[in-house]
Amino acid sequence: MKSANQQTDQQADRLRLGILGTGHLATYTVTGLRRSGDTRQVIVSPRNAERAKYLADNQQCIVAEDNQGVIDQSDLILLAVRPWQLTELLEGLVFPKDKIVVSAVAGLTLEQVRNKADLPDMLALILPVVAAENAQGFVPIYPDIPEVKALADSLGKTIAFKQESQFEEASAMACLNGWLYRFFDEQYHWLIKNGIEEEDARNMVLHNTLGAAHYALGRPQQGLSELAGEIARQGTYTKAGLDQLEAGGAFKQWSDTLDMIKAKLDASDE
Repeated sequence: MKSANQQTDQQADRLRLGILGTGHLATYTVTGLRRSGDTRQVIVSPRNAERAKYLADNQQCIVAEDNQGVIDQSDLILLAVRPWQLTELLEGLVFPKDKIVVSAVAGLTLEQVRNKADLPDMLALILPVVAAENAQGFVPIYPDIPEVKALADSLGKTIAFKQESQFEEASAMACLNGWLYRFFDEQYHWLIKNGIEEEDARNMVLHNTLGAAHYALGRPQQGLSELAGEIARQGTYTKAGLDQLEAGGAFKQWSDTLDMIKAKLDASDE
């Protein structure tokens, strides 16, 4: 016999998903859903005709006649636009009270989203990163609504927060994706400069990073600093490199930059 939680998850999986905004986030979100085996009906906005056609042809999506059509045909509605586009997007739209609205609008709080329109009581925040295209990465949500969690579970590792302020910190962490690729690129070009073929250099950088992440995930009881210490033992080349990075403030730069992003997010709440 299936548990109550399993039954709830199956019911949530069958909810029709409507997406308002047919850009980059919508595309990698739908791709991730399909790659993870999520076959729910997805209705997309015709706002970007070329992107909507791609999603219809390649990801089994339905293109609505207009944005109101997306809402009317869906149970769960994802807001997937830039913050400055949200007011115009929602203007004139009617949301029945039995719908669930999920905002992926970066930097906006629940209150700020709710103030944009007469939205249903069931309103949540989500922020899938680009790795969701392969159902990877972390997917923060707030609050923990079962139907929203089921969506997030199809896109990666769901982190359901108990406080909205925690979701805001996760939003800052999501920026790391763009920074990490630049960090990877630095390593990639160093390898090429030192005689490594391009394909080999790319594989070395990405699989080295992937391997390190999997190694740490397989040891949840060990602190990350402890794992570093096990490898960077006194007298090793790894320790020499670690010492130089620390002396140059390399790691502090990352936390300082996260503080800067947090300050910007806090300012946008005011």
